[in-house]
Amino acid sequence: MIRSRIRAVLLAVGAAVATPAAMGAQVTVGKPIELKGPKPKIVKFKGEVLQANVAQIVVRSRENERVIRSFSLSPEAREAMQKIIDRGGYQHGDKVEIHHEAGSDVALKIKGKPSKPV
Repeated sequence: MIRSRIRAVLLAVGAAVATPAAMGAQVTVGKPIELKGPKPKIVKFKGEVLQANVAQIVVRSRENERVIRSFSLSPEAREAMQKIIDRGGYQHGDKVEIHHEAGSDVALKIKGKPSKPV
């Protein structure tokens, strides 16, 4: 019983002495540390155009004709697509390469030469 009282008193005195206010130390708060997240991985999808407009492009894979993907366009890709459409646009069967983030269906960039409109 006496040991437990002595232990409790020693713990209380140790806690009071160990606090920064009791030591006379000042606590300063600096700027928060900013961490950068991982850079998203850009993936390429090669295929043939099935349909394309200013808002989206539908493409069939070159490797597997059963794989059909639809990509919405990012603002930058939308501007580029508008310029292409003004010159005739992509036609069915044009070969393109679409750059997008892994796990996303938003086309960041479209590479490929549009064929001449008929």
